[in-house]
Amino acid sequence: MTVEDKKKLLDEIQLHPEKFGLLYDEYYDIIFSYIFRRLGDYELARDIAADTFLKAYLKIHFFEWRGISIMYWLFRIATNEMNLFFRKNKYQPHFLQFAINKNSADLLNFSTVVQEKEMLENELKQHKDFLAVQVQLKRLSIAYQEVIALRYFEQKSIKEIALILSKKEGTIKSLLSRGIEKLKNLL
Repeated sequence: MTVEDKKKLLDEIQLHPEKFGLLYDEYYDIIFSYIFRRLGDYELARDIAADTFLKAYLKIHFFEWRGISIMYWLFRIATNEMNLFFRKNKYQPHFLQFAINKNSADLLNFSTVVQEKEMLENELKQHKDFLAVQVQLKRLSIAYQEVIALRYFEQKSIKEIALILSKKEGTIKSLLSRGIEKLKNLL
């Protein structure tokens, strides 16, 4: 999707909110993968991804196009949702309550969900090194977790990470350097 296509899609969604599903289809896998790799918990990742897109849907009219992909805004919302989870150390799946209240449980395709869960869990089991790093990564402060996950799990550039986290590029480089050193010491 080109920059012009993304701008056009955003304009359409702001005029016709029912077209938000197109944005969801475009970015759900990317955002879910980011959350899942950070948390390592499938159910929690699904809840946080759902809340991320629900908040994006509710606030889409406030998003201003500045030539930067809406994907970075979604990453920022997801990061904030994970930080909220870590701060509260508990998580209430708002989307599930929303679905129950709206009597929309039929939106979920349980066979697909089970298959997706099994595939992701098998993939994680095959990567023991990843799990070892993830366990140690969780011992680092949130600031280090964010930059390491975005840089190495999501393959984002320093500039992109700075956009997502609303920090200066120099700060991101410093956090990455210190975080990697701390992670090496833990491993």
